Amino acid sequence: MTYRQRANGILALSFLCFFAVFFVWYTHELTLEVKLIFFVIQSALIGSIADWFAVTALFEKPLGVPYHTELVHSHRSQIIDGMTRIVSEKLLQPQIWRDKLYSLSFVDKFRAWLNTPEGRERFRNILFEGAKQVYAYTHKDETRDVIIDHIRVYLKRQPLLSFLQDRFIAMLEDKDSELLNDCIGMLRECLRTEGFRSLVAASLSEWLRESKTTPQVIVMLNRFTGMVDMNKIAADVQKGLLVWLERWEHAGATERQWLCRKLEMQLYSLNGQLTYTVQSWQDHFVDSLPIEKWFVATQRTSQSYFTTGPVGKKKLQDLLEAEFMNYLEYCNDHPEIKQWLDEQIRRCAEVILEHEHALIGVAVREVLSGFDKKKFNEFLESKVGEDLAWIRINGAIVGSVIGFFVFALIEWLYVPYVVPAVRAFFLS
Repeated sequence: MTYRQRANGILALSFLCFFAVFFVWYTHELTLEVKLIFFVIQSALIGSIADWFAVTALFEKPLGVPYHTELVHSHRSQIIDGMTRIVSEKLLQPQIWRDKLYSLSFVDKFRAWLNTPEGRERFRNILFEGAKQVYAYTHKDETRDVIIDHIRVYLKRQPLLSFLQDRFIAMLEDKDSELLNDCIGMLRECLRTEGFRSLVAASLSEWLRESKTTPQVIVMLNRFTGMVDMNKIAADVQKGLLVWLERWEHAGATERQWLCRKLEMQLYSLNGQLTYTVQSWQDHFVDSLPIEKWFVATQRTSQSYFTTGPVGKKKLQDLLEAEFMNYLEYCNDHPEIKQWLDEQIRRCAEVILEHEHALIGVAVREVLSGFDKKKFNEFLESKVGEDLAWIRINGAIVGSVIGFFVFALIEWLYVPYVVPAVRAFFLS
């Protein structure tokens, strides 16, 4: 039961008790106890009615009285100005919101909100509406083309060579690694093929043609005379790599460490050529990927979530919620990830509050000004309604207490002592 319901209940109970005692007052012989009860209940009823009138006059016209009522609606502009001033000048002072930002964890707050039934349901709806907007947006041809282009550019920009170098060297340094021997065997089989030799020859030829450091005279002579035999170079590269792999496979710990250092130096010395070759292969590979077909297939797969009504909606909400909760669990298990997320949110909030805090006051004004009378009253009552209800409850309690003391003053002091003294004074 809310305090508002309790206040209404106390008011109704005061009415009932008053009429019950009033009935006893006129139908039975009066005693001191009946008089006391009647006086106390009458005072409680008066206090309840007075405070009900005062509280109701803030928002409405109680009993249709137009004089000094509907105070909130009458002073609506002043209230909005005051709330906007408090938000923009008091609550959004840099030191205040900075201290608040760094004293709480946004991830923990969000997690606690998700654990409430209202928060969980609202978040599920947000996930579905967001997915629905993305689905509708990606169905446009121009949007799909832009996304696919961005995916290709992103894949081409990945530092594949440095990644492979670091992983390969780390694997080589591990003397107990069985994975190294497996990789060596797989690489040896790949290197022995004619296709690898052709790939190396083609890459070297393309590099020679497009290299900005090679003199154009050499390029032209090679084009017409073929004095540089790319197939022979490719065969030598293939043979050299096979010899290196053979040594790695049977090398001891000391030799393997030496080979690792040798490989690092060799890789760094050939970094330019390797980077060009690998990047060229990576670009060709990414261009050959059927990303358009994958994208369309993904759209068709997700279509059922939006065309099967509540069933599809629930399935998508369950799927997205499960994935998001898994990520939250991952953040909970790795404090450094959670700390990083909190830090990113704080930085975003700092930028917004520092540069746009004036607009927050404007937004508050715009939102409150858009409320009609009923919605504005409901907004204020949702913030202070419980306290206003307590005012009415306190009115009944204070009225009854005052009534008790007034009755005691009249019956046990005024009537037996003051009245005889006054009469004796004036009649003597």
